[in-house]
Amino acid sequence: MAENGSNKINLIVVTPYRNFYEGKVTVVTIPSADGQIGIMHGHSPLVFALAPGLATVRVDDEVKHFVVSEGYAEINGEMALIVCNSAEWPDEIQIKWIFEAMSEAKESLEKEKVQPEGYQNVKDNTYKLRRAQARMHLIELYGTDAQKARLDRFRAGEDE
Repeated sequence: MAENGSNKINLIVVTPYRNFYEGKVTVVTIPSADGQIGIMHGHSPLVFALAPGLATVRVDDEVKHFVVSEGYAEINGEMALIVCNSAEWPDEIQIKWIFEAMSEAKESLEKEKVQPEGYQNVKDNTYKLRRAQARMHLIELYGTDAQKARLDRFRAGEDE
């Protein structure tokens, strides 16, 4: 392996609220509308839509997981730029917010079936539901034991 970092790609993840991540990585795996895509140094140029879901970044032997919302990614051989509405590490996620967002999105989608208000509302609420589901999945897989226990209590209706 080259010592100068030439085997790594520069990853930049930005949201409207902050620069979430910037650094050289060995590989990043991100959710696209068509499935997970792995990106390494030297990848062919590519632009694609992101879907809410889990992302993984590997720097040598260290692996970190986070969740991204809808957005887009622009890739070239030297850099991966991810622009999304939100990106969060597991320890930044509030369990209560997951359930509130899921409940609101499901309720709004049910109302849309009765009184359609337009495509954009359905699309927004569908993304809201998918973001909440992605956050829940991140906690199920990579959250702390306390987060997992709280998730179980919320599911059982014991923690409000």
